[in-house]
Amino acid sequence: MPGRQDQDRELIKKAKRGDPHAFGDLYESHAPAIFRYLYAHLDSQMDAEDLTGEVFLKAWQSLPNYIERGVPFLAFLFRIARNALVDHYRQNNRLEPKTPDDMDGYKEEGSLEPVELVGNQLEHQQILRILNKLRPDYKSVLTLRFISELSPEETSQVMKRSVGAIRVLQHRALAALRDEMNKSG
Repeated sequence: MPGRQDQDRELIKKAKRGDPHAFGDLYESHAPAIFRYLYAHLDSQMDAEDLTGEVFLKAWQSLPNYIERGVPFLAFLFRIARNALVDHYRQNNRLEPKTPDDMDGYKEEGSLEPVELVGNQLEHQQILRILNKLRPDYKSVLTLRFISELSPEETSQVMKRSVGAIRVLQHRALAALRDEMNKSG
């Protein structure tokens, strides 16, 4: 059974030849991880959805020039996502993401009941509040590893660090996260 990277290679070849269904399959495979990464950095589900679409549009546009160099396609997408976040912050005249205290509320999240919606918003606010207290590289490693569910190897490719450095960074980030959670009560 071929691995994810082999499947992606085949789909990329087909997409480069103009097969929109192949790119759709890439989207279906990777959009949830990209969305989770973006949503962990943003205060709005709608913004995260919009940026996820932008990431895949940019990936589609750059596909003719895409050359695999041993880096998984997902790492390529995460680099685009990180750049999209930077652009988003610049457009909104912010160098850092909003803190939950800065938020004017969330957009409606589909057909959830109001109680579920409020619960999800509060949980997201608590996660953002704690993550925003961490150093940017700690926040990135935790988001990539545990929210986007990347392996240490994939995370190292996205962050352009060795796997060993990622493991050390993750260990330190988890310790910092534990400290922040203890302070929060």
